[in-house]
Amino acid sequence: MHRKLFETSKIAEAYAKYRPTYGKDVYETIINFCKEAKCSFKLAVDVGCGSGQSTVPLAEHFGEVIGVDVSEKQISQAPRNIANLSFRVGPAEDLSFVGTQTADLVTVAQAMHWMDLGRFYPEVERVLKPGGSFVSYGYGLSVLDDQRAEEALHHFYRGVLGQYWTEGRDKVEEHYQSFSLPFPGWRRNDSLKIERTWSVDELIGYLSSWSAWHKYLLDHPNSDAMEELRQRFKQLYRTGAGEGETERPVHVFWPVFMLMGHKPVL
Repeated sequence: MHRKLFETSKIAEAYAKYRPTYGKDVYETIINFCKEAKCSFKLAVDVGCGSGQSTVPLAEHFGEVIGVDVSEKQISQAPRNIANLSFRVGPAEDLSFVGTQTADLVTVAQAMHWMDLGRFYPEVERVLKPGGSFVSYGYGLSVLDDQRAEEALHHFYRGVLGQYWTEGRDKVEEHYQSFSLPFPGWRRNDSLKIERTWSVDELIGYLSSWSAWHKYLLDHPNSDAMEELRQRFKQLYRTGAGEGETERPVHVFWPVFMLMGHKPVL
């Protein structure tokens, strides 16, 4: 079901426009981790790349970068104007387009909970060079700067959409704490976060990219739930009165979690 959802143009466009992008500190952490193993920075593969938000930054550091995602609609939103960057449609569990022991880095951003790790991990081990790096990272639930808004969002997330979250969403909520990597000595980094200052409408745009919302709409195509949440946020972030009434910005952050491992050098 989740793969069919991501094939819709509407959710692909929402992903490309509203999903928060990771800061430079995330990519600096990845690059520094690669340097630990004397990386040659020739080839990086970003699996589950969506519309390429997590793929593009790698092109500044690697000679060639390939993004792959199971959704053709998501890939259609990816940029095409970067010479050393290409995208292809395919499942994470089949990286046959990458030669054995040719990749310096494999990354997965906010997508490992969708994957069959029993099939994916052997592919990662196959394509990585000895000493190559694997980094899986993502961000947890958003946190708003207004407690009443946070409560309204929590009700929407749990009360309205609760049963529509696909199996595996709990892995994101717990920051992949139950996952482990197939490489000895792998480690976590939980020190970073994404921060944004948005309008209410931009926040609603982000919420409209949630897969659970699109599943909910299949059962409730005429639902006003998102619009009701928008109006609640508008009320909470309203300041002033009369002609002087304005909307104050929404400050939101997401905690970032990173799992990082090197393929052993034999």
